[in-house]
Amino acid sequence: MQVFGRVRPTPCAARQGSALLMAFLMIILLYAIVFQLSFSTKSDLRVAENDVVTTQMDMAIESALQEVFDRLKTDAESAAGSESAAGGDPAAGGGAPGGAAPQGDAPEEQPADSRMDSWGRPQRSTIGEIEVRVLIQDEDSKVNLLQMLAEDEEERDLAFDRVVRVIDMFRDGSTVDVDRSEAIRIAEAMREHLRNRSQSALPQPKLLTDDEENKDIGLPLTLKEFEVLDHLDESLFRDFRDEHGYIVHSLGAYLTVWSAVQRGPGATDGSGAEAGGSGANNEQGAGSGGGEDGGGSSGEPNWGVSVNVNTAPVGVLKALIDDRVVSSRFWDAVIEYRNLEKKEDEGTQASEEDQTPPQLDEYGQEIVEREFFDSLDELQEVDGFERLDSEARDKLLALLCTQSHVFSIYVTARKKRSDDQDFGGYLGAPPKGLREDLQRKGQMRTVRCVVWRYKSEETVRIVPIVRWEVLDYTPFEVVDYPDEDR
Repeated sequence: MQVFGRVRPTPCAARQGSALLMAFLMIILLYAIVFQLSFSTKSDLRVAENDVVTTQMDMAIESALQEVFDRLKTDAESAAGSESAAGGDPAAGGGAPGGAAPQGDAPEEQPADSRMDSWGRPQRSTIGEIEVRVLIQDEDSKVNLLQMLAEDEEERDLAFDRVVRVIDMFRDGSTVDVDRSEAIRIAEAMREHLRNRSQSALPQPKLLTDDEENKDIGLPLTLKEFEVLDHLDESLFRDFRDEHGYIVHSLGAYLTVWSAVQRGPGATDGSGAEAGGSGANNEQGAGSGGGEDGGGSSGEPNWGVSVNVNTAPVGVLKALIDDRVVSSRFWDAVIEYRNLEKKEDEGTQASEEDQTPPQLDEYGQEIVEREFFDSLDELQEVDGFERLDSEARDKLLALLCTQSHVFSIYVTARKKRSDDQDFGGYLGAPPKGLREDLQRKGQMRTVRCVVWRYKSEETVRIVPIVRWEVLDYTPFEVVDYPDEDR
């Protein structure tokens, strides 16, 4: 009998390849772990790099702000020096040089602020690897909302009408234009917020300007407080482009709460009513309107009520007085006057050796010197002024000045991500049709700082009102005659 050996059993067919599958799963697991480690490491590296760049941009922005502070202070000091040499009053504050010193012995004539000043033009520079652009808007070129809190009922109504006209015109020509009925609703919501703060859903901070006898009156610290109100969308408070590429400015380019710096004795709006304000503390107060420079006996502008005729946007100027009193054609003539090329006086032309290099704008183009109003007396040179009656002229002079003392400083910092990226104009103007705000390259950060410039005895001081506010948009310059391709 044949004896067979024990036969090794064959593996089950269902278990064939299980080792290979387990190995494959282990490879996938290891790959997922390595991928997760690599992803988290790269993410942490990007976050760290962004933090470093943000810190660098903040330092560059702070450096730019300090340079602007020094520039504003130097301008005011040089204005006081030239004014004193010309026989003016060196103790009057709030003015910056407008390019010409006052003549004669009239102490009420103050140096004018205009777009021809060093602060009036956007500037670019490079700090390390950070490209910086500085844009300054004077708050005295805007209509102050706080005029709607005047004690005189007639002045309150006039101020309300001015705000309505500003809102009605500030988006003219865009696809998001605001009609008059909507402008009235927005202005009414703003007025209600100012006059009934105790009923507001916003937390109400304790301020030095609070009136214990009238707790419903509140002075906002910033214009953005109105975003939460009905009929007010957040897009009203940011610059952007509409669907056709048309630049739409924010309400902050036309309205302000900072140009009037005090509520109290002497801060009148030309009719005996107090001109409300928030921000810094004005030591001298505002005089009555209608003086040489829109001010009273002190020669100072009527802060918080008067707007700077040299820097105010077209929409602000046309909103100051009803068109039936001062026609829009007169304001068109004012805009045309301040855009005329400045004429050199005969006999003052410098020789070729003494000529200084021409000043260049942010794109490296030569700056054309324009006319501006050294004082309100020069309004007589504007076509249509002589046809205004005496009452209209008085109202006009009470609402205008030629000086500024509160400034919003916008600093935009950008870090390029590669060598082929450019800020869009620092080394030359961008190609036609290429808009730098639409390039969306690199890391960008925009900060706003609001300061009050005033003269204390012999010292010019720069006092921050809003020291540091990060914006989620980049502001555009408000120009009289905008280029279609900008």
